[in-house]
Amino acid sequence: MLIYTKAGGIIMSETNHEEFLLVCEDCGTPFFTAEEKAFYESLGYVMPKRCKPCRDRVKKVPFWEDPGSAMPYTEEMERIYNTICDDWSIEAKKEDVAYFYNVEEVNALLDGKKSFLIGRKGSGKTSIAQYLCQVPDCNLFAEKLSFKNFPFNRLYSLENTSEYTTPNQYISIWKYLIYSYVCREMIQNESVDADIRDKLSKLYGGVSSGNLKNMIGEWTNKAFGIELFGSGLSYERERNTDNLDWIDKIEILESIILDYCGDAKYFVVFDELDEDYRDFPTKEEETRYMCMLTSLFKAVQDIRSIFDDSGKQVYPVVFLRSDIYERITDSDKNKWRESLINMEWDTARLQNMLKHRLNVLFGEEHEEFVEAWHKLFEPRKVKMGNRASREMDIYDYIERSTEMRPRDFIRYVKECAFLAKQEKQGRITPKLVKDADDNFSEYLKNETVDELFARLPEVNEILGLLSTIRKQSFSFAIFEKEYNELLERSDLPKRDVKEVLLLLFDAGVIGNQPSMATQALFKFAKNTPRFNFKETMIIHRGLYRALQIF
Repeated sequence: MLIYTKAGGIIMSETNHEEFLLVCEDCGTPFFTAEEKAFYESLGYVMPKRCKPCRDRVKKVPFWEDPGSAMPYTEEMERIYNTICDDWSIEAKKEDVAYFYNVEEVNALLDGKKSFLIGRKGSGKTSIAQYLCQVPDCNLFAEKLSFKNFPFNRLYSLENTSEYTTPNQYISIWKYLIYSYVCREMIQNESVDADIRDKLSKLYGGVSSGNLKNMIGEWTNKAFGIELFGSGLSYERERNTDNLDWIDKIEILESIILDYCGDAKYFVVFDELDEDYRDFPTKEEETRYMCMLTSLFKAVQDIRSIFDDSGKQVYPVVFLRSDIYERITDSDKNKWRESLINMEWDTARLQNMLKHRLNVLFGEEHEEFVEAWHKLFEPRKVKMGNRASREMDIYDYIERSTEMRPRDFIRYVKECAFLAKQEKQGRITPKLVKDADDNFSEYLKNETVDELFARLPEVNEILGLLSTIRKQSFSFAIFEKEYNELLERSDLPKRDVKEVLLLLFDAGVIGNQPSMATQALFKFAKNTPRFNFKETMIIHRGLYRALQIF
């Protein structure tokens, strides 16, 4: 056994006292003497990174087939693959909170600096909303209102047209609901006066927090809270309490919260408001939905203004899809900018997110992304093109198939882990990454259908049209021709062809390929471009396999 000691940059063998200057990056054996260094320098050679045996091995075996970079399949790696397949999820509700990557946007919300977060489907909105309600802080209280499967007609029926005009007719009901939820949270705060908590508990403590439909139904009942809204908390009114309107009830709740909430933080989180977003059959229904959202944004701004001025920490927070937010038209919209976060991802942020997840997965703390990444993926590159003449880093290969969303990366890694477990690989190989492309492409297509179906019910037929064109890029004229032919042979609703293309662009299905640019321009790019109908259009490569475009 050879034993080495190191001093002053010199590595010495204690067996034969030979001195070495370098350590082989493959096998870790010290090599390269001072004489060899002088010889290399005299000929202008680059200093080697491997010892001679390793250099000889690399010469005999192509790097992409080099078994030296492979790792054995172990029980630990089987556990890792199982954890990825079973515990990693594109749905935030199903994941361990340890996997949550704390982006700076979270602190902006927790500190009350921002009130609105918008982003594409899959950009992490629900994950952040979920985290806000799980923060381990005894002086923070939060509840999330999920409107998934919620009957919006119940909200629409509560409009206040006597006090407000369109699009503000729902401000009252939103403020009333927010204040009611804050009162529910005050029940949990032991620093609030016990008598106040007892009275609030009689009103707000009876319905499960998960049953939003029943809670809203009970709280908006005319007979609800007569004692509270009368003299029960010394907020007397001269008028008959049976006839209190929304404004009166809101003022009473507002006074109770201002007087008794203390110095705690109260969050009311709105999520999954896109449940009623669809291809509206009438303009009236679309207007009603957009008014409901506009009123929510205005209600939040009103509440923040009132409680910020009083030094109280009441923070309603709204999460909304960016494509829906873009359709809100209101004279106050520009004022919301200072309170709004646009959730965007780039390579650096995505790699930090993945590094965090991999560190949790392996129970290690790697500072650099590449160190954590290569715990799971081989460092070898993916071979592409004719006779594998081109190559690309595994991360870059995966990224170009995604729409730069966390859930896309999670899904791709899950597909790779499943294949690696099947083939008992010690790490995920370039071949497995390529093999995972098929299933990932189907996932991306399904995500596209889910995102577009509400606005474009015939989305499957439109994607089929792209398969018919069977080209990675095409012109406006080609798409228009194929679209008109599709309409002639089917009973699909006729839409303006530009409207269809814009919907595909908004969903990341297509982008522009400018003649002078080296990269395609997609809507999900950080500097969001406008769609140009005159430029060549290109299909996102993540959809190639699912649409049979090669």
